[in-house]
Amino acid sequence: MPAFGKRQSMAGIQAAPRSTPQTFAAQPADLGAAAEVLASGKLPAWASRGPVTLVVALMIAAGSLWWLVQTHAGGVIRDLRYAKTWQPAYDLQVVNGKCTRYQFVVTTCQAQIKSAADPGKPALAIPFMMAFSGGGGERLVPVRSTADPSAVTIAYAAEGKLVNRVLTLAAMAGALLALLAATASGLLRGRFRNGSAHRALLAGCEELAARAARAAAAPRQPSAERG
Repeated sequence: MPAFGKRQSMAGIQAAPRSTPQTFAAQPADLGAAAEVLASGKLPAWASRGPVTLVVALMIAAGSLWWLVQTHAGGVIRDLRYAKTWQPAYDLQVVNGKCTRYQFVVTTCQAQIKSAADPGKPALAIPFMMAFSGGGGERLVPVRSTADPSAVTIAYAAEGKLVNRVLTLAAMAGALLALLAATASGLLRGRFRNGSAHRALLAGCEELAARAARAAAAPRQPSAERG
């Protein structure tokens, strides 16, 4: 075994295996993506993101989707199920109604339905969400389903904005599912800085650059002279 301070013979040095430096060429080369990078002169946007960014985006999308389904999906399903069966409930009253509008696009509203006959009974929270509607100044009338007396809601949400709520819920759920799919795919495929896709891209760029250098260094065949 070689040791520091001892002279080695040339035979021993030549017999020792040489370590091969690790380069990007050791990775599978993505020549197609590399050609696009060389043509545009810049790396794709995902190559500058780290894996932590994708993990955070995945967690935010999953949490937002869970909140959306937990808070609003049940109310939309209930109002669709009992559509056209709502009647004013004179024994109920709506309290603490308020709406918050975000960027003039999405509005979330929250109200509580209380029993007028039994004030000590806990209030029922009625959240709903809609798009391109403010909700300010609207009357909040409590209604009860004739098909199921235990199903109560607010007329403005169940009758006036039901289609809007369905479309808003579907659009937001679809956008969050698309974000979930994109971030999960990016993590699985290594489409982040120093990921497998990033290394394959750099290996492809190195391979194409080496091919171009070899082509430039190759001697050109002289053209035949005309006799």
